[in-house]
Amino acid sequence: MMTRSEFLNELERLLHELPESERKEILFDYNEHFEIGKEEGKSQHEVSESLGNPRTIAKELKADFRINQAKENQSVSNISKAVIATLSLGFFNLVFVLGPFFGLVGIMIGLYATTLALIVTPIFILIKALLAENDQFMESLFLIMATGGLGVLLSVGMIYLTKFVYIGVVKYLQFNVKIVRGYKA
Repeated sequence: MMTRSEFLNELERLLHELPESERKEILFDYNEHFEIGKEEGKSQHEVSESLGNPRTIAKELKADFRINQAKENQSVSNISKAVIATLSLGFFNLVFVLGPFFGLVGIMIGLYATTLALIVTPIFILIKALLAENDQFMESLFLIMATGGLGVLLSVGMIYLTKFVYIGVVKYLQFNVKIVRGYKA
């Protein structure tokens, strides 16, 4: 059981990674819970117990913050931080977040490698055609256009697919946090 100041100090310490304005807003909200509890005749210990463990609260708040940050500012760094923050919520997330995340990353790396290979292949075909002493240049030209065109089309598709996957991962992380909260309640 914690007093108001112990609870708020612990929560503030655990939220040190968040921006100061975000931290102040959160602490103000939790301070209000103590004020409302006081008006209802509850002790500080009763209010702190009803709010829960500051460590669990901080993990959930950090996960929410990281997910929202990844949603607003799309980058590999932000999505990685969101995944890590979500993993910290429990063992459940190790299986249901990390597995699908690594699977998607593997698929995306494979697709990007294929795209790169299709874009680079025409250069090698052209060099081979220029160095060859036979009359197959027209066949090589067709192969150059086919692989290069397919590479360009696939690269455009990958831009859209990457955005779609990013948005999907953020939504999945939000869904996962809601599920974890639902199990606690």
